[in-house]
Amino acid sequence: GAGLWGVEEDQALPPMPVGGVMVLGHDFHSETGFSASLAQRTEVPAIPRNGYRVPATWIALQQLLHEAAIPLAECFFTNAYMGLREGSESMGRFPGSRDVAFKNRCRSFLLHQLHAQRPAIVLTLGTWLPAFIAPLAPQLRGWQAATTLASLDRTGPLVEGVVFDDAVPPCTVVGLTHPSLRRSNVRHRRYGGFSGHDAELVMLSDAMDRSGIARRNA
Repeated sequence: GAGLWGVEEDQALPPMPVGGVMVLGHDFHSETGFSASLAQRTEVPAIPRNGYRVPATWIALQQLLHEAAIPLAECFFTNAYMGLREGSESMGRFPGSRDVAFKNRCRSFLLHQLHAQRPAIVLTLGTWLPAFIAPLAPQLRGWQAATTLASLDRTGPLVEGVVFDDAVPPCTVVGLTHPSLRRSNVRHRRYGGFSGHDAELVMLSDAMDRSGIARRNA
C-alpha cells in the first residue's frame, strides 16, 4: 500500500501530502489479512465497492477524521512496525517489538518517512505507540512511561513543537485511542475539561488550529 488516500488501480498515485497529517498505526496486518487485501488489490477502497467489507478499524478512523474535518487526502497512513504477523492473528502487541534491534530499525525507517512527509501533525493510534515514538524527540520524553490512556492524558496527549531532527520542521503530536478498540476505550479519555469522544475531537481541533492545516469544507 502507498499509505495515500484515493489510490485507484491503473491510476497515478496521489501526491504525498507534504506538510499534512501522518496517521501512525501499530502494525499492518497478519499474513492472512495481507493476502486478503492483496487479492482485492486494496486494504480499503477510496470509492465504495459492492461486496467489499471495510475493516472496522478503517470505519472508526474515517468517522473520526471526518468529524474532525481532517481531509483524508491530507493524510499519510503508515505504521510503527514494518512487516507482517505470522498466521492470522492481528491483535495485541506486535511480536517484533520485543526485539530491541528491530525496534530501532523501525524507528529509523519512521524517521525516513518523517523526512519525506514533513508533517505538521502526527497522530499516534493506541497505547503501544507513545513509548515507541518518545525516544525520537526530547519533547516527547514524558510519553516513555505512558502505557495507558489515563497515564497519557495525565502526561499530556497533545505535544506542540516536537522536533524529531533538524530535517523535519516542528510538529504537533497527538495520542489517540486505537480505532479498533474505540467503542470500549475512548470513554476513558480526558483533555481540556472534556471527556470521551469529545476530548479527542478537541485534541484534534487544537492540533489543526496550531498547525495551520485547512479543515475540510463542510
